Amino acid sequence: MTERIQLTIDEIRLKYKALHSQLMEQRQIIDALETDLQFWKSEQLRCMQEQEECKLEISDLKNALDVANSQVVEGFNSSTVQLKEAEIDELVKEIEYCIAQLKK
Repeated sequence: MTERIQLTIDEIRLKYKALHSQLMEQRQIIDALETDLQFWKSEQLRCMQEQEECKLEISDLKNALDVANSQVVEGFNSSTVQLKEAEIDELVKEIEYCIAQLKK
């Protein structure tokens, strides 16, 4: 009977060692997964910060574009006014010339 008890104890010991070994492997896997999870969380945070920076940069660029567009429109309007004034001056000179010719 003691031999049978010893065999049972040995079987239990082998099963225990096998289960303990599996447990240790699973703990190593969990540790590796937790490390990966922390890495990806930090990557996600970095990407979110980068996204916010890009949004700010886009906003700044849009504002700069709006300012540039308004300056172009103002510049176009002032050059158009200058062109119209030059045309008016030329027409006035032509009219004056015509009047002078009619007086002769």
